[in-house]
Amino acid sequence: MPDGCASAASTIGAKATASLVSTPYAGLGVFASRWESQDYGTLTGYGLRLGWNIYGNLGLEARASYLEANQDRLETSLIPLEAALTWRFHLGRHLAPYVGGGIGYYLKDAEYGNDDTWDTSEKTAGYFGLAGLSLYLGPLSLFAEAKYNLVGTDDDLHWRGSDVDAENSLDGPSFNAGLKLGF
Repeated sequence: MPDGCASAASTIGAKATASLVSTPYAGLGVFASRWESQDYGTLTGYGLRLGWNIYGNLGLEARASYLEANQDRLETSLIPLEAALTWRFHLGRHLAPYVGGGIGYYLKDAEYGNDDTWDTSEKTAGYFGLAGLSLYLGPLSLFAEAKYNLVGTDDDLHWRGSDVDAENSLDGPSFNAGLKLGF
């Protein structure tokens, strides 16, 4: 291979690698979360998110979190496993608002009463829309976002050996804020 072609190929490869490495969207983040569910009260917790730059301003994220609520003798825990596509709009070097949407798989466990009189465990799918803002501070960034979750459920409650059908919904807004390390 002539030296000119090898040099051009290495330059193109170096630019492609640099754009992937210096893309501020890609990275690992931690966040605090608050979810205002329709029927299970306010769930609070924490989570992790891992992001990749797909093309230009389009990004892909994988998210996992753990939330719980304790309201009027109803104890609920929720593990959302989610994937999101987001589009970023850069406002200067440090600010980037974004919008997006995604799908999720939700593992919910709810118990009513201290003596396990009513309990339910469910795995269900759902989807969400989101809008947020990132503030880039070198390799670290701060982010805050609002989501609207649509996760309807059809619980089978167990009460003293009998089955009771009930419709309960996790639908509602949630808010996340955290810190991300870019790579």
